[in-house]
Amino acid sequence: MKRKTRVSELLDCEYPILQGALSRIGNWKFAASVSETGAHGCLTAAVSLTPQKLRDDIRRCREATDKPFSVNITVGMCPHIDEMLEVCLEEGVEVIETAVFTADEYGKRVKEAGRKWIHKTATIKHALHAQKQGADAVILVGLEGIGFKNVLQLPTMTTIAWAARELKVPVIAAGGIGDA
Repeated sequence: MKRKTRVSELLDCEYPILQGALSRIGNWKFAASVSETGAHGCLTAAVSLTPQKLRDDIRRCREATDKPFSVNITVGMCPHIDEMLEVCLEEGVEVIETAVFTADEYGKRVKEAGRKWIHKTATIKHALHAQKQGADAVILVGLEGIGFKNVLQLPTMTTIAWAARELKVPVIAAGGIGDA
């Protein structure tokens, strides 16, 4: 039974649960497995290392599942970022997630191609900027989450509650949730 939310509708998945990029383990097998459960799988472009390997991995993921999945491109960390994005667009990937730094140029290319753009960030300021640039949704990582940290970053629950009031696009919580 599909759980109808703004996120599940945007991503065409049964449940509003997204697989994180998960650095080196976000491969096509993992993404396909997650999508098969009804959640939304995410192939991490940096795992593929080269544009041709990314193309092959996208095709393998499609062979393994007929359900939607996205590709994460981490700005500043993904090798061959321009070529990787071009491969995603050529292969018809419907949802592209950018992460970390301002991704205006990449988000613009995604939107011009008629695809969905999600931007992952750590602060409300950057989430508002991504919304202004046309992001279809934002992922916010709280202080408890792993990965890059920002001196302005707040705990997850604080960030998500604030974002829900400030943003018009869907807000997706990421990282950990903790209390003292």
